[in-house]
Amino acid sequence: MGERQEARNTLPAAPIIAAAPHLAHSRRMSLSTQASVPPPRALATLAVLSALFFLAIAGTFSSLGVVLPAMVTALGWSWTQAGMGFSILAITCGLASYAPALVIRTLGVRATLLLGGAALAAGFACLATAHDIGLYYLGAALEGLGFALATIIPGAYVIARSFRHVSAALGTYFTLAGLGGVAGPWLYLLAKGSRGGWRGYWTLLAVASLALGAVAALVVHDASPPQTEPSAVEATGAPRPPIYRTRRAWTVRQALRSWPFWVITAAYTANLLCEVTVNSVSVAHLTGRGVTAAAAGAALSLQAGVSVGARAAGGWLGERVDPRRLVILALGLLVTGLLVLASARGAASIGVYAVAVGAGYGLNYLAATVLLLNYYGRERNLELFSTTCLISTLASAGPLMAGMLKDDTGGFSPAFLIIAAITAAVLVAVAVMRPPKAA
Repeated sequence: MGERQEARNTLPAAPIIAAAPHLAHSRRMSLSTQASVPPPRALATLAVLSALFFLAIAGTFSSLGVVLPAMVTALGWSWTQAGMGFSILAITCGLASYAPALVIRTLGVRATLLLGGAALAAGFACLATAHDIGLYYLGAALEGLGFALATIIPGAYVIARSFRHVSAALGTYFTLAGLGGVAGPWLYLLAKGSRGGWRGYWTLLAVASLALGAVAALVVHDASPPQTEPSAVEATGAPRPPIYRTRRAWTVRQALRSWPFWVITAAYTANLLCEVTVNSVSVAHLTGRGVTAAAAGAALSLQAGVSVGARAAGGWLGERVDPRRLVILALGLLVTGLLVLASARGAASIGVYAVAVGAGYGLNYLAATVLLLNYYGRERNLELFSTTCLISTLASAGPLMAGMLKDDTGGFSPAFLIIAAITAAVLVAVAVMRPPKAA
């Protein structure tokens, strides 16, 4: 009896042991499914932040230059006065880069997004009611402040804490936002066609900014802890490519004392230097070389469209390829595009410039952001990314340098060659850079 009872007690063990590998595999598959499907709250956060970023790009850097001719004609401004407003927008946006970090750490991310939407709305309202140049300048400054508070820095901060696959999520964020650069001029043309004119257009953007800022403040988590990246075996059962991700908690002071931080910041700044200069003077450069205004404008639109595609591809590649290699590729594309643009005349060379520059700065936006996260972690990324954006304000000197060289030499080609040389030097620095080591 004792032996039969012992046998009955031990017989079920065999099937359980035999099933253990299957159960373990099922658990891995379940974890994989959970890791690959973000929660609805995270998807809603990504959607509303992307919409706010889309609106900010469309209403500021994308469409302001398109609306200005109508404002200059209606209000009797000079183009020097009108151009100064664009410079105020860019400089304020850069100088306010540290404001999101301070507001998030003191009031929370919800208050930051709410203030950002309100500042954007106030800036658009100033433009809608402008009759003198002072109100236009105030509106441009408020737009720059709102752009800083509502877009890149708080967006990257929230997304990095809401998704396991940060690169893919950031790629989606930058891609959807980049569509604002393509849509901005068309949105103004639609508003103009509906007889609202430029005042109606700015009024519509003011209302939309205020509403989206409020929705974003309601949707996002005010303080969500970072989610760790799932292990390779847990997520897929196969190892990931060897992408360096820090496991130490870097402080701001330690990061600022490390050489790779400044190299990444230089890559981000070179990217903006190329973008803002090409966007501001490429049409004038090409038309001065005999290209029609329609073809030059089409090249700028092609460049923006390619940039959107590059951001989408970068989000997918960032999970599979070392972001440092993506930064190198992006900088190489920028150098190529700038060199071709300096002497472009025909359709083929113009197409090469537009594709290379668009792909280069679209890919570098994402890759540099992810590389900063990988090297220094998420704990102090808010302050570090804010510092990077603040330093990148130096890129606003690009259009001024290009204008001065145009006055001295009669063309913009020297400016493109100088920026290409600067970008090439940064490329070499990124190529020899290695992950930062603990002190």
